[in-house]
Amino acid sequence: MINKTIKFIEEVKPHTSKIFWSNINQGITTASALAVSIVLTRLGSKELYGQYLFILGIFGLFSIISVPGVRICVFRTAAQVYDGVYRRATRFSFSWSLIGIPLLVITGIFIYLFKARILGIGLIAVALFFPFEEGLQNWMLFLKGRSGFRRLAFYNSIKFFISLVAITASIVFTKNIIVILVSCFLVSSGFNIFYHLKVLNSLKNDEVDPDWKRQSLSLTIVILSTVVFGRVDIVLIGALLPFGEVAVYGLVMKFTDVFFRIIQSTLEAIIPNLYQSKKITVGYFYKFFLLSFLIPIILYPLIKYPVLFLYGRECLDVVGFSRLYVVIIPFCFLDTIATHFMIKYKLNREINVSRIVSMIAVVVLYATLIPLYGILGGVISSMLYFVIQVAMNLFLLQVRKPKNISD
Repeated sequence: MINKTIKFIEEVKPHTSKIFWSNINQGITTASALAVSIVLTRLGSKELYGQYLFILGIFGLFSIISVPGVRICVFRTAAQVYDGVYRRATRFSFSWSLIGIPLLVITGIFIYLFKARILGIGLIAVALFFPFEEGLQNWMLFLKGRSGFRRLAFYNSIKFFISLVAITASIVFTKNIIVILVSCFLVSSGFNIFYHLKVLNSLKNDEVDPDWKRQSLSLTIVILSTVVFGRVDIVLIGALLPFGEVAVYGLVMKFTDVFFRIIQSTLEAIIPNLYQSKKITVGYFYKFFLLSFLIPIILYPLIKYPVLFLYGRECLDVVGFSRLYVVIIPFCFLDTIATHFMIKYKLNREINVSRIVSMIAVVVLYATLIPLYGILGGVISSMLYFVIQVAMNLFLLQVRKPKNISD
């Protein structure tokens, strides 16, 4: 056991700096999201936070229009020093995202007429920010692909701090959801433009992977399943339940997402090496999958303290649902690993099959379980999504021979 521990430490040691700054960056992102949720619930109300999540959920559903598969492709090609892909992929994504503006306006009109006037106006108000918010996010993936986690952490710390100040001021002085949304997207979009231009000026070559567009379109199916998974539940709960319940469900997802993102950021620090290595296989990570089951066991008795401290006893329901949801952490870890191996081997068709099956399954689960069990139905459906997806990924990796595995 001691020898295995020493061997594990030696294997991780070369990536220590990258893992550290990747987790610092993720910590900044997570802390900002938590801070926004705390400010909205403490200075505003659960209902205000529920409205905020509902509008962001609808806004996020339309993100698929920007062909977000380019982000994963930018991540891979940046690691492989194809700088020309960044410029072309961002232009491609931004152009498609322009379609989202009229679609969001039309959706806002429907919400104004049939759900709540202020929420409809809020969605219409943020529609103009859509291309800058969704089409100009590639700068983050480019820096990750180049292992520029320290620089990314610095950029995001400035962006999130100013965004938090703007949102807090909006709540303190107005408590108006429209003003809150506009201030949020105004700051975020402005920094996306600024950092995109900085990355453009740092490009060292114009080399292009000829498969970038084809793989981006295929990987959009990957993002589509993520969009459905992370948005449909919020929108459906918002349509069926009071906005206070949306807030509780959103806090469960937000709080447990802290641990998901720590895992993701740790893996992002080593993924560029995975793309370059010819020896590492998915089987190498099975031992870490088994080890990760210790995480929900350790978290079970600890979860209630930060939840009650941050949000108060008004959000006590968040504790029980969070304890249940963190059980899925090991499957989230293995799913991330399996997905990147499929990307590495360019198993585009298999990625599409896996995501389509997972997407259909989770939509059926949400539509069935949320009306029956409310928040609990949403949590169970989200957990089953990871189980189904990781099972599909591992099965397809096993039965399909990877392309260009020796490249």
